[in-house]
Amino acid sequence: MRQRLLKSETSLVMINCLLIDKNPNERQRLSQILHGLGVSCAERAGAEEGIRFCQNQRPDVVMMEATTAAATRDFLRLVGYQGRSSRRPVVIFYADLPDVDTMAETIMDGAADFLMKPFDRDLLQFKLQQAGVLPH
Repeated sequence: MRQRLLKSETSLVMINCLLIDKNPNERQRLSQILHGLGVSCAERAGAEEGIRFCQNQRPDVVMMEATTAAATRDFLRLVGYQGRSSRRPVVIFYADLPDVDTMAETIMDGAADFLMKPFDRDLLQFKLQQAGVLPH
């Protein structure tokens, strides 16, 4: 698996992403985009698997298909405050037809962003830069 290493003044930082989507074709599409941006990806099909992954790993960013406002809220709560680390991942949700209320609630609950599908490489790169995951 290709991994991007960013040089800072004192160390090398590897960017790791957890990609959660029930659709394997969408996971593959997004994984290819992220790999093209130099981000290492782990893929999971559902939120429960993603939460277990986050309990054992420390991804820098989580990209997840949003199914309901309650599910996104629960995911943010469980991933953000596990006690293992004060560092929580940048979380970006996406959906086919999100409603404005769900998008707003999700961001108020702590998500870095909420994207509407389809989105392309340029938008994803911009959003990851905006969230501080990728350098400008």
